[in-house]
Amino acid sequence: MTAWLGDLRGRAAGIVFACFVCQLGLGYMYLFGPLLPEVTTDLGWSRAQFAAARWFYFGILGGGLAVVGHVTARVGERAVLLAGTLLIAVSFLLLAQISELWHLYAANALFGVAMAGLGDVVIAGIVTNWLRESRGLGFGFAFAASNVAGLFMPRAFAALTDAGDWRSALFTLAFVGPVIILPFAWFAGAAPPSRQAGGVVSEGAALEFGEAVRTRSFWVLLAGLSAYFFFFVGMNDAFVATFLDAGMSRGDAAALYSLAVGAGGLSKIGVGLVADRVAPQLALRFDFALLAASSLLLFFLPAQPFLALFLLSYGLGVAARDVVFPLVVGDVFGERTVPRIYGAMSISLMFAGPLGSQLTQAIYDRTGSYESAYTLYAIATMAMLGSLVLVRREVGRRPGSERVS
Repeated sequence: MTAWLGDLRGRAAGIVFACFVCQLGLGYMYLFGPLLPEVTTDLGWSRAQFAAARWFYFGILGGGLAVVGHVTARVGERAVLLAGTLLIAVSFLLLAQISELWHLYAANALFGVAMAGLGDVVIAGIVTNWLRESRGLGFGFAFAASNVAGLFMPRAFAALTDAGDWRSALFTLAFVGPVIILPFAWFAGAAPPSRQAGGVVSEGAALEFGEAVRTRSFWVLLAGLSAYFFFFVGMNDAFVATFLDAGMSRGDAAALYSLAVGAGGLSKIGVGLVADRVAPQLALRFDFALLAASSLLLFFLPAQPFLALFLLSYGLGVAARDVVFPLVVGDVFGERTVPRIYGAMSISLMFAGPLGSQLTQAIYDRTGSYESAYTLYAIATMAMLGSLVLVRREVGRRPGSERVS
């Protein structure tokens, strides 16, 4: 009955659970959408001014993810995870006290460092080192945490704001999460089997980073990831505001946001199971098709049944990307160098993520509607889906290397 778990058992299962708890910290990023209308109304800023803070957040996060694989190799996963956890508390304490735009931008930059420390690159490296047979399932369990946190974080923020104000809500949340995460961050950083006697998890042919960047597939995947971040960050920051503008209450809009995020997170386990049994590139094509469909459904919201279809396709598409993309990187370039290559690709966050958010809110400020932004989302997601036909398995093409089976 437990055959489907593969090697996800014993200490490896404990490590994956600890990674799950660490990834709960990523749920804090889902607070910026609900925070947008509160801060702009209270402090008199435009939505575009608020969205400009995302350049600082994603600029730091993208740069951090690009180098965190190298940093982790030097200081270890434990130090990186602990630092990221503590910086969540510091950044949200600062965010709770903002009164000038530069305060907002500084807090976002610090939060970007925190998210790099707890982000997908570090966790993907840990899971890759501990699992072989059930790596997709391990990714699914661990990465589901950010969505599970997204299920309750917007609602918690809305409830705390209703009970006090947005500042007191941020102050409370600055302490709760880090206190829970810290002991698990310590445990998740334990030395993996590949660094212990007899460890074999990271063996196998793989392209080094310098070799990978000279391949066609690296740049196609980088472009696809950039298009994804453009759509995801732009829509993520506009999600609650979209439904508030449609006449929904703060609680109802936050509930829809939580539903999309939470449903996607719960699906990650199923996605991981499937991804262990099908070609990773096929799984990525299906994922990008879901995201393209969700971008088209935006034009018909909030009418039913389009709202239900959007929540399903958007939530599942965003969730599946977290699980499938690192598997594709390992399949295309080799498993051993996943943290460095995947981390380098994540530099697209430095420009694509904040561009999506800034352009979306600037369109709203100019037109009073997000509809033109939806058109850009549709173009970006359709392009990233079509580009996948150019991706190939590069590790087997390197002269003198063995094809990884």
